[in-house]
Amino acid sequence: MPSLRKKVVGFMRQLSISNLTAAVENIGHNDNTITPRSPPADFPGGCFVTRYLNGSEEKTEGPVILHGRNPEELPIKLLGKLDDNEEVFAAYTGPDRGLTTVNLKQKHLSISDPDVDYIDILEQNDQEATASLSNNEMIAGIENWFLPHELAYGIATTLYEKNPTNNVTNGEPIADCFGIAARPNAAILILADGVNWGVKASLAARSAVHGSMEYLNKALFTPSLNNTGVTTTKDVFVALLRSFHAAHSMILQEQGMLTTLTVCVVLPVNNSQPSDGNTRFKKYVACTCNVGDSLAYVYSKKTGVREITRGSHDIYCMRDMRDALGALGPVDGSNPELNNLTLAMTEVEEGDIVFLTSDGISDNFDPVVGKFAILPTNSNSSSNHNGQRPGRSDNRHHTRLRNNCTDNNDLPIVEAYQRHELTLLRMEDLLSRGVSGDGPPCNSAKKLCELLLDFAVRITAAKRRILEDADLYYSQRKDGQLVQLSKLEQRSRRKKILEKMSMVPGKLDHATIVAYAVGSFQNNQTD
Repeated sequence: MPSLRKKVVGFMRQLSISNLTAAVENIGHNDNTITPRSPPADFPGGCFVTRYLNGSEEKTEGPVILHGRNPEELPIKLLGKLDDNEEVFAAYTGPDRGLTTVNLKQKHLSISDPDVDYIDILEQNDQEATASLSNNEMIAGIENWFLPHELAYGIATTLYEKNPTNNVTNGEPIADCFGIAARPNAAILILADGVNWGVKASLAARSAVHGSMEYLNKALFTPSLNNTGVTTTKDVFVALLRSFHAAHSMILQEQGMLTTLTVCVVLPVNNSQPSDGNTRFKKYVACTCNVGDSLAYVYSKKTGVREITRGSHDIYCMRDMRDALGALGPVDGSNPELNNLTLAMTEVEEGDIVFLTSDGISDNFDPVVGKFAILPTNSNSSSNHNGQRPGRSDNRHHTRLRNNCTDNNDLPIVEAYQRHELTLLRMEDLLSRGVSGDGPPCNSAKKLCELLLDFAVRITAAKRRILEDADLYYSQRKDGQLVQLSKLEQRSRRKKILEKMSMVPGKLDHATIVAYAVGSFQNNQTD
């Protein structure tokens, strides 16, 4: 019988998105072989990793992504004017009531943070305007937070295993939180991933989403509280930075711990509205601000998936997946860690889907985490020490890479920038072709969330199965009765399966996605 390692390697070499479901569920069972379905005829060369490394498949470049550390480093675009009656058609938050579970007493911001010297402090008149909202029933600027829609949706769940002794899922409560408020031509998407486990991490994520959402709904979509209005992308980025200060202040107020935070605002661009009087715009801009390793993407049927937030991490260097790179909350006393706080913008079109993910989703599309490829011996090296992307036009480079850079498991070795591009290609493959590999392309925010989450759940299935094995928690007496092991013995048995765990794909984590289909809503649409 083949060893688990050989079975996993064989599985990974043949795996494509079309056979993921059947193949993953065979790992670890007593079957002697893994027989995935053949890939569709339009998949020349089999696995997309092989095609990419051989140069037969390249990442399509979409609209340019610009990034910087402050608004002055980014170009200024004029924004289109939204109708005053453009009301929210979808508002949704989660998990477990999400951002609505914090700030219940409607305490309002009075905390300033002089150490965050490049984030604008809330002005006094802003604080007075916020206080004026305290007498109505709105929460973070929205009356009803449980209005999901096909075009504006989010999901948060856990990928961790259940403990057979008490049937409780490890990692509870879910430490992620999302919120989305969508208007016909505009949206605010927010996602936070609480650092580590526990109530305090969950509280930090919910507080961050609440604080930033409340500020942005007021600053961007409440004209009575904003006399000058938001007319340029620079105004949006200033509001985004202020919203991060509001998020951090809310964490301190609610006594939460640390969290990542990614916020994206989608707005129409000026002069992009048709001249025939149609109320729908041609072009939009997605403006993001993020700290930590929760990331933002755009899916386009024309150009595939591109990452908006890539300026917050170096795609030419291998990153440590245990390090979020930055966080809001009391990292140092009462101060956040903003080393990788980054602003970014890119042009998007009607029908594109903007989405944010926690690392529980994005990391599971990584080819190394998914066991489609392995790291170089020196995983901290990059392909090019000058920080320049190696050329992709010469297919011989990829052939040499495929032929020479393999180990005895016959898995390809990938550099950091290749891991990044392969992650995007894996997402693109799923969203363009579906689970079956035959399509059709994803066309709604809800479907995108379901597809990405389903992939993460399935690719981590073998890990959960191993950790939920009753033999790790019980011993069997001669009479056949199961007796629970001591905590010490349980830990000892779990340590012995670490090598087995390292052979199977996936990363167990909390997993969250929130998505918005740009400008697709019509007033006469229904759910």
